[in-house]
Amino acid sequence: MVRTARFSAEHFVDAAIALVAEGGPGAATMQAIARRVGAPTGSIYHRFDSRSAILAAAWNASYGSLARLLVPLLQAGRPREAALALIPWAGEDRPRARFLLLHEPVALFEDAPPPEPLRQAMEQLEAEMDQAFRACIARFGDGTIRDEDLSRAKFLIFDAPIAILRPHLLAEAPIPAFAGQMMAELHAGLPFAGARAGTTHAA
Repeated sequence: MVRTARFSAEHFVDAAIALVAEGGPGAATMQAIARRVGAPTGSIYHRFDSRSAILAAAWNASYGSLARLLVPLLQAGRPREAALALIPWAGEDRPRARFLLLHEPVALFEDAPPPEPLRQAMEQLEAEMDQAFRACIARFGDGTIRDEDLSRAKFLIFDAPIAILRPHLLAEAPIPAFAGQMMAELHAGLPFAGARAGTTHAA
């Protein structure tokens, strides 16, 4: 009879996300991850070679969930909806949102870089998001994509909304209704990336 593994890679990834969300990158030691799951520390090494590997897997899982949400909206030319979509995404899984939005990769991997395959997966996710931003910009104006356009789009859709959410994530407080209002007002008050004179913005 085939014996089913009691602890999956996903169990350890979820534990790493929760620990980083609660106590920062330093809290996610291999021993702490194992305790969180209720598994022997050795069982982690059957699935991950190192702490950096499990943190990279956690980053890819978290960033991947965000990319799956935002990429279709960006490709469809719906920047305002993409920005507002961050609110339910962050509310549905607070540990994942805190892990991803409150910690930069450099802090997660200051002890050791992620293994090459996982690093490549991280770069691929970043490239997919970048391409989606470019696709969104291309739907506005004359189709020319300038560095200024890309920076403005990322600010309006990603950086500014995250700045609005961050205090509430740090305080582990509910995200208030006015967060969405602020994001909507930001899009109403600033020209979207790629917009040129005489063009209109359809959120």
